[in-house]
Amino acid sequence: MAGGAVLAAIVLLFVVHAVAPQSVRDKMEGFTLDAIDLVRESRAAPAELVFWLDLVADHIPLVRGNTVPAGAQLGDTAHTLGGTPVASRALNVLPNKGYVVGYDEERRNPAWVAYKVFPPRHSSNPRPAKFETDMRTTARVETSAYSRSGYDRGHMAPNRAISLCYGAEAQRETFLMSNVVPQLHELNGGFWEAFEARVIGRYTRRFGEVWVVCGPVYEAQRTPKRLKQGVTIPDAFFILVADAQDGSGIRCQAFIVPNRSLKKTADPSQFLVSVREVERQTGLNFFPDLPATTQDALETAPAKRVW
Repeated sequence: MAGGAVLAAIVLLFVVHAVAPQSVRDKMEGFTLDAIDLVRESRAAPAELVFWLDLVADHIPLVRGNTVPAGAQLGDTAHTLGGTPVASRALNVLPNKGYVVGYDEERRNPAWVAYKVFPPRHSSNPRPAKFETDMRTTARVETSAYSRSGYDRGHMAPNRAISLCYGAEAQRETFLMSNVVPQLHELNGGFWEAFEARVIGRYTRRFGEVWVVCGPVYEAQRTPKRLKQGVTIPDAFFILVADAQDGSGIRCQAFIVPNRSLKKTADPSQFLVSVREVERQTGLNFFPDLPATTQDALETAPAKRVW
């Protein structure tokens, strides 16, 4: 009897959702996701339970988001989707086995780093012992630039994810100084590390391949501080995560994360922005190979919920 009542309530809920206005559907989905997220976003929750709750969330339109038809314009998908980011300033493009960098010689940081990850193909490798100067750059920043600075050498292409997907040699390349940016330790070992783990651990299991572009953000109205050797300290960082579905459509979620202390448990949804907002703050153009109408549909509105 009780089971029948529960089933009837669920059926009624689906009927109401189907006929309700969009604003009401969004609220219903939001309440449902809030309840699911109490468990799936808890670090104490078992990984397998989180996986099944992720699958449930993926079927809720508020999470699934807007998938835009992309046709054949996805381009070379080795490291990027829809084309290599285009910058308003000259950059030194540095290809590597597991990622590619658009390096800003003047700021002595990568302006963007792009990589593709997928379900791991390699076992975890030991962390390399040291960072190396990238002799392909003009800046040739040395690891000593960060010594006693109060900032970590923050990986943009993550060494663990690149190791799991591409192997030990590719992992060593993530320790080139062209792949690091000054990050406060409480961010680098906190939220940033947790989000990287989310991408390689949760996203690749559910979606297969995903593409990430990340890099620094500088406030336009002030002179930035610098470390030794002229390395510029960012005010924030952007992250774009793109997912191509069945080869026919693309969706993207974008974040701007301040360069301040953020715990692993910080809610990623508070940092959601539109791709256009990232472009505005960085001077970069993402997905340049996609038609303008596709870019508009993909980039104008922020994702409503984190995948």
